[in-house]
Amino acid sequence: MPPANPRIIALFDVDGTLTPARKDITPETAAFIKKLREKITIGVVGGSDFPKQKEQLGETVLDDFDYSFSENGLVAYHKGKQIGHTSINDHLGEENIKAIVNWTLRYLSGK
Repeated sequence: MPPANPRIIALFDVDGTLTPARKDITPETAAFIKKLREKITIGVVGGSDFPKQKEQLGETVLDDFDYSFSENGLVAYHKGKQIGHTSINDHLGEENIKAIVNWTLRYLSGK
């Protein structure tokens, strides 16, 4: 069932917001999210990869949230289907990443 006001979206961070850091979601928080979803569109954003998101929020995370963004938004799901995946390696290429890392290491070492 669509929310009463689907044009409003609330995005929640995982660690420290929906869950204690690196812990599972509490039944109370899960119940709150379920009730809120009746009213507005909801999504979850986390820095960890998707398997960690599932571990913390439950196996049904893609069913429980309208949107799911993992890896700081690099992997995106909407209504249970993957809608985006970005990789810095794909974007810049391995050689450019190596050059950036090497430059940074030289800079930090003061040479």
